[in-house]
Amino acid sequence: MPINPHACPGPCNRAYRDAVDAYDRAFIAHCLAIAAYQEAVDAYPGVVAAWHAPLLYPAPPARPAPLALPTIRPYLANPVWDSRCTRYIRQALAELDDLASVAQAQVDGHRDAGARYGKTGAVSKVHASSPSPVTDTLDELYGALVEVEDQWREYRGYQDRPRRARGSHARRLTIAWLLDELDAILLHPGSIAFGTATLAWQRRLRGLTKSDPLARRSPIRCSRCSERQISRRDDGYYQCGSCEKLMTQTEHDREYSEQADQIHEQEAHAS
Repeated sequence: MPINPHACPGPCNRAYRDAVDAYDRAFIAHCLAIAAYQEAVDAYPGVVAAWHAPLLYPAPPARPAPLALPTIRPYLANPVWDSRCTRYIRQALAELDDLASVAQAQVDGHRDAGARYGKTGAVSKVHASSPSPVTDTLDELYGALVEVEDQWREYRGYQDRPRRARGSHARRLTIAWLLDELDAILLHPGSIAFGTATLAWQRRLRGLTKSDPLARRSPIRCSRCSERQISRRDDGYYQCGSCEKLMTQTEHDREYSEQADQIHEQEAHAS
């Protein structure tokens, strides 16, 4: 089953894409079941001819039930991304520099530990220090960002990017420049690769810095936009990552109780 060509390619349609993939797998299994059914139909006259008492009379083959199409509808692109995914990408891009700074600080802290506290234990051989994988990752991130900046500058006819030494300052300037141009970039059909890569970089750096907020995610739906994007902030408030609605702890707990009661009522009616 083809993906709707007008569907947003972002995370808002993850459930839709999963449903299409599940349908494709079910369709293959259904085709195999139909083939087996047809073989059983062809063989059925011979089975009946071979029947004799006191054996049970052979039942005719049962045709597989028709395959139901997915009922979930995709969020449509406008023109390339859904408005929520546009916000997700902007938030992810803005977060990359903070995550990269945290990762670099962790590396610098480990590197300086020996100088601060002194080396202990016997050293039999001196090895050349190898570059940190984190440093390599951040260098890869910077390369990916400036590649997009260079391509967009060329596409729009802007001046070439100023040459800067690779590092946190250059990365911060590139991210700031891309954020200024982001609305226009995300209107371009070629932004699909950039948008998905930005979200992937956010996940990668969160894992690298152990700052993935899944543990702080609330299971409730937002009462304003109905999305499950509510997380607890450092200041104690809960905020929806989709519509940015703020909730106090009391409001969150009340909403949690109300939604839990609704689920229990639905389960009671279903049973």
